[in-house]
Amino acid sequence: MLFTSFSGSLVSRIPGAVHNTDTIWLPGNICAYQFRLDNGGNDEGFGPLTITLQLKDKYGQTLVTRKMETEAFGDSNATRTTDAFLETECVENVATTEIIKATEESNGHRVSLPLSVFNPQDYHPLLITVSGKNVN
Repeated sequence: MLFTSFSGSLVSRIPGAVHNTDTIWLPGNICAYQFRLDNGGNDEGFGPLTITLQLKDKYGQTLVTRKMETEAFGDSNATRTTDAFLETECVENVATTEIIKATEESNGHRVSLPLSVFNPQDYHPLLITVSGKNVN
């Protein structure tokens, strides 16, 4: 998903990316969905973000609604990315993630980001093989 953030003055920034990179299963039937956020390398930092996400099944029915928070990031190329986790009780048949709200902390205030700044993109990890073994 691509997004542009807005500062307190609502000045748009260069698009960055957010990907769901992994799902981690934890004891107690907890799932942590890992997301990588990238500001696009424009050296304009993001304040801490709060992103409200819905996990949906293939029919579009909402299974879970939770908030995911990030640290401030992106004020240099060294900090252009950050990882964030959405933790929730594991549910079956999750097919999509939908962003329903996003805010950024700017100058001590929360600023709502319009959802039109998000442009969904799908991430597919590389297939890993081991020499001499068949791939299942």
